[in-house]
Parts: sequence; structure tokens; C-alpha cells
Amino acid sequence: MKSQSDIREVLAFLRELAANNDRTWFKTNKDRYDALRGPWERDMERLIALVAQFDDNVRGLALKDSVYRIYRDIRFSNDKSPYKRYFSGVLGKGGRHSIISSYYVHFEPDNLMLGGGVWWPEKTILEQLRLLIDAEPEEFLKIVRNREFTRRYSWECATLKKMPAGFDPQSPVADFLKMKEYIVMMRPDESYFDCEDWVERVAADLKPMKPLHDFLNYVFD
Repeated sequence: MKSQSDIREVLAFLRELAANNDRTWFKTNKDRYDALRGPWERDMERLIALVAQFDDNVRGLALKDSVYRIYRDIRFSNDKSPYKRYFSGVLGKGGRHSIISSYYVHFEPDNLMLGGGVWWPEKTILEQLRLLIDAEPEEFLKIVRNREFTRRYSWECATLKKMPAGFDPQSPVADFLKMKEYIVMMRPDESYFDCEDWVERVAADLKPMKPLHDFLNYVFD
């Protein structure tokens, strides 16, 4: 099946939006936005369906719960630009409000991302994640050293400089125990989407992340 949306056209629009981030410009270009957003959302809906075939946590996820709106909440922000400069969505139980390890896709000019994990967990959840990794180092390392995983994904996490209290600095998973979150990312360039069906391609590249989600989500069961 061929993708309905042209990601290069989406990115071209978002570049212009970044340079003209005001309501007057957006109102003038609203028809163009709608013509691009509609097909992209239909492709995202199909991506959800494809990922749900191999991950039960994505089954039943509604598109409206997965994707972020273009409008920014500027009430408490110093940046008063009214629109996001990207299209994005979270694929996991709860969608964009999920607290479990989930998939994330981000379409932004010069900042394309496929990835996921657990983003800035609460202190008690972070402690449980560290305890889990510390208790099962071999299983964890087998997952994160898998070639299908490592050739796609890199860790992009805030980390502590010192080992958190109660953990062995000589642990084989010491670097992971210092992490404050557990996020991996793949950063393709625009040519990645020069294919008949980027949706199928993205789904295939998200699949090797599932064992990591399964491991981390043990703490949420």
C-alpha cells in the first residue's frame, strides 16, 4: 500500500510555519495545512494498526489520543509562538498521555525522530526501573545489544554523573543505572521517506524496540 502523505511536502510546510509562526500566516495557509494534515493522520492511523499487530499495548489506540495537535499551550511559556513546528505522535497505551514505555514518531525539519521508551518517569518509577535492570542485567544487556536494535537506535537520556545510592559502581549495567530516563532514538534524514510506503518502513523499524518496551513495562504490570 502506498502512503497517502508526502513527508517532504509536510516538512516544507513546517519549515515555512517555523519562519512565519503567527495566526495571520496560519489562517492564510489553513487550507494547505488541512490538505497535508489529513493524509498524514490517515497514515498515522495505519501505522498504529501495523504496530498493534506486534504490540498489544497499541491495540485499540485512537488516533486522537496518539497525535499531538498543532496548537501550542502558551499560557505558561515564554515562547508565545502559537503553533508547534512539528507533527508527532505516541504509540502506546494511553497515547500521548502514556507513562509506560512507548513508541514515538516526530516529523520536524532537520529533526526527524523514531524512537521511544520511558520519558522522565516519576522518582518512584525510576527507582523501580533501576532495580529491575540491576536485578536482570544479562536479560537487559541481551536486549540492548541486539544487532537489530543497535544498528537503528542510540540512547538519548539525561544521566547522573555518579552512581545512585544503593547500586554497585562495578555493575555491568552501571551506565544504565545512572540514567534518569530510558529513551532511544533513530534519526533518519529526509531521504528515509523516499519510498512508496514510509508507513510500512517505520513500522518495521519500530518493531526491534518491542523487547525493550516489554522489559521496562514489567514495572507497570
